[in-house]
Amino acid sequence: MSLSAQTTGIIVDENKEPLASATVSLYRVGNDKPLAGVFTDIDGKFELNTQKGQDYVVKITFLGYTGQTIECRNVPGKFELGTISMEPESHTLNGVTVTTNNTVRKSDRQIVIPSQLQRKTSSNGIALLQHLQLSRVSVNTLDNTVTTTTGDAVELRINGVKAEVQEVKAIRPSDIQKVEYHDNPGLRYGNVSAVIDIILKKKTAGGNVSGELMNTINPLGIGDYQLSSNYHAGKSSVKASVNWNRRDVNWYRENTESFNATSPAIENQEIGQKTKGKYDNVNLSVGYDYTNGGNQLSVTFRDLYNKTPNSVSDRNSLLEQEGTTYTVTDRTRSNSNSPSLDVYYQREFAKDKHLYLDLTGTYINSGSHRLFSQADGTDTQKITSDVDGDKYSAIAEAIYEQNIKDSRLSFGLRHQQTYTRNQYTGTYTSDVKMNTSESYAFGEWFSKLGRFNYTVGLGVMRTYLRQANAKQEKYIMRPTVQIGYRFGDHVNLRYKAYIGGYAPSLSDLSDVEQQIDIYQIRRGNPNLHTVTFYSNELSLSVDTKYISAEWFTRYSYDDKPFMEETTYENGMYIRTYDNQKGFHRLNSQISLRVRPYKEYVSIQVTPFVNRYISMGNSYTHTHTNWGVRGNMMAMYKNWYIGANVETSFHNLWGETLTRDEASHSVVVGYNKERWGVELQLSNIFSPRYEMSTENLSSLAPYKQMVWSKNLCRVFGVDFHFNLDFGKHRSSAEQRINNSDTDAGIMSGAK
Repeated sequence: MSLSAQTTGIIVDENKEPLASATVSLYRVGNDKPLAGVFTDIDGKFELNTQKGQDYVVKITFLGYTGQTIECRNVPGKFELGTISMEPESHTLNGVTVTTNNTVRKSDRQIVIPSQLQRKTSSNGIALLQHLQLSRVSVNTLDNTVTTTTGDAVELRINGVKAEVQEVKAIRPSDIQKVEYHDNPGLRYGNVSAVIDIILKKKTAGGNVSGELMNTINPLGIGDYQLSSNYHAGKSSVKASVNWNRRDVNWYRENTESFNATSPAIENQEIGQKTKGKYDNVNLSVGYDYTNGGNQLSVTFRDLYNKTPNSVSDRNSLLEQEGTTYTVTDRTRSNSNSPSLDVYYQREFAKDKHLYLDLTGTYINSGSHRLFSQADGTDTQKITSDVDGDKYSAIAEAIYEQNIKDSRLSFGLRHQQTYTRNQYTGTYTSDVKMNTSESYAFGEWFSKLGRFNYTVGLGVMRTYLRQANAKQEKYIMRPTVQIGYRFGDHVNLRYKAYIGGYAPSLSDLSDVEQQIDIYQIRRGNPNLHTVTFYSNELSLSVDTKYISAEWFTRYSYDDKPFMEETTYENGMYIRTYDNQKGFHRLNSQISLRVRPYKEYVSIQVTPFVNRYISMGNSYTHTHTNWGVRGNMMAMYKNWYIGANVETSFHNLWGETLTRDEASHSVVVGYNKERWGVELQLSNIFSPRYEMSTENLSSLAPYKQMVWSKNLCRVFGVDFHFNLDFGKHRSSAEQRINNSDTDAGIMSGAK
């Protein structure tokens, strides 16, 4: 009888750093069927159960590295293979370019393998994304935001599941196997700008409890606190996380506006006074997964609670008008609660055939109270507005995918049904009821021929709205074409063209008016129509061992977009939306990333230019924004330091031009396996933090400036901990998830 034995070893990369999540498979000599397989842990270690005196073959694989095969004859009771080095490979395999910087480029996405050093120096999943320095992605760890460098939202996913940013933050970097960055997503994802899918390691039994506490010292009013846990037993697993994000700061809002419909025109100059901005957001997520091979049932309950006693739009100011000084106060307090239940089912018919079903139900209860007053010492004019909103929605989606040799076929259907009731009371009263629906069907085919690859697809979208006796229905065809060509092992060229569409928000469609101040009214427009837009994207990327570069250009045109317009009726200025003529947008940028000292130092510089042409029914506005972004990350053992600099990003839409703050930040951190601490410094060289919004209307133009000293020289401390028990086992890959967060409330805030 053979006696039990253990075969152990340590896997390291070319820099002698431990290689976590490498696959180690055990075979009998002469047999191609594996007996067992394990992943290396965070220290690169592995352990295989063998039998004394037997003959085995150990195969080690890791994406982006040349595989290792080790023959073990007459295994002793305890067999130590020692330290095994893996060498990066740089060659083309099945139409995929594998480069020496742990990045695999495919036609529609990049597969990034985080290095051991990147994992060790990251406190959570969001921090790891920042350390990866993905092209065209901006990560702000202070605000927990992930966007494209053109300002669009990035869709986050975990094992294929659409996830909230707080759920990504709850991930331990050591649990991440790879990151799939869909920088060229197609109809399968609704043609969103970018998708980041974080694939977790598969775990066995056991669990984990982790937490993170971040609070600023100057000022004390910014905090972010998270507690997460998970437990796995057999085919079942449960997970839970809660995140509390709070702000309590002071700022000043200054406003200059002109009202030109009368003669003489009215000129207002507001001098900002100290105003408080305060809110608390609590995100709760509880989930249960049952997996059986390639099949999975997943049930997730989420709840987002927001309490805002002092809105970010609040202001205190002194208004100067023709020699008269008025005291202006604008206060809005609000709260909302949005529980949702997501039931997901995944069925694997065969290795290359999958069906994904998802059903999500959401209820949003929201309420707000606004009080605006303008006083001159003898007379006070007040405007009040109370809103109580209820929204019910259900989203159902089904997707089928099948791989056929070097090709992939996918098609699906998605439907959202929504009922909304908003009750407005105060200066203006109204009861708004809306039934809306949106349906979307698509089919997509991907294939490749040598170095050439292509994707063709067609989607059809239907939107429907009923409000009182008014009805609206529209169909939009959404074709897409993507082509790519690989020049050698390091250069990729891609082009994408597609037609899409989007519907107005519920708040814009509301048949209701809300008074802004004593001069202006915000009015909804139930006659707004769904918009068709056209987009073209071109990118050229070059990847080498020490340098990566990408040139990306996107031109898009929105046909008859719903953008703002201002009219004058019965002595009041009406701010509303209408389907305007068109909107042109050109974004171009060059991202250059240099790694002069292996993976220890990485520097990324991205100059950009944005060009906007906004064509309204009665106006045309243009704007050009030149800028640059730069960030640096240095890592050594458990230490890291990062720096980020961004010039102001401008955005023109309709008649409103916004200018974000030019910002800079520095982080210094030290991480161990079970705990870590990070110091955060933001805008340390700026005397004040400021943003501006400018309305270019000829009838009622204005310019608003928001500035604060609380958001300069910000000093924060972040502490995190991880407590393991047993071993983890990740759930099967869940591919789709839906959510609804639009409450459909119109705001009269300025």
